[in-house]
Amino acid sequence: MERLDDLQHNGLMLYQDTDYERFNADALWLLSFLRLGVKDRVVELGSGTGVICVLGVDNTGASFTGVERQARLVELSQKSAARNGQQIAFVCADVSAAPALLGHGAFSAAVMNPPYFTSGERSGDVSRSLTRHDAGSSLAAFLSAAAALLKNSGKLFVIYPAGALSELFAALAEHRFVPKRMKFVYTKAGKDALRVLIEAKKGGKPGLRVEPPWYVEE
Repeated sequence: MERLDDLQHNGLMLYQDTDYERFNADALWLLSFLRLGVKDRVVELGSGTGVICVLGVDNTGASFTGVERQARLVELSQKSAARNGQQIAFVCADVSAAPALLGHGAFSAAVMNPPYFTSGERSGDVSRSLTRHDAGSSLAAFLSAAAALLKNSGKLFVIYPAGALSELFAALAEHRFVPKRMKFVYTKAGKDALRVLIEAKKGGKPGLRVEPPWYVEE
């Protein structure tokens, strides 16, 4: 069922469908981690409901393009942008097709929250399964697309399970991304980190800043 949600930020609204994947805390944590300016051209890979693009444009002034393979989510994202009076392009395509569609080296920044669940029972919700469950090569596909879409020294922002940080670092290195900034997300002190937020640079030089931990309510 389609619904219209108030994002409680400058009057912005977002269309969602209860039969499809809806945005969660990961999107908001990633959004808060972004460092962008009005001159940035940003592509979000796997834009889902479009919430990062909708709020990101308002928060940063940057230009956003969303890439999402689920046609219904693209339709809702376009509807949200139109209602909010925002100029955001949402493209219905697999991330692997994005460079050919949007241009190699066309963006200064990329944002992604790729599917990362590799074990456990898949959701019976097809939309949620597509959004959250890794088929085995999702991270590589997302990073390959980001590397092609970004200009040299372009910025990449990603959220990933903290327990899979070594795999993420290895994949970033394979695609010529150098981590420059990192923050761990915790639900409470004394617990293991839940997520890790990374800002990486395409073809960057070594040098990583680890920011203070972020404690959130799960």
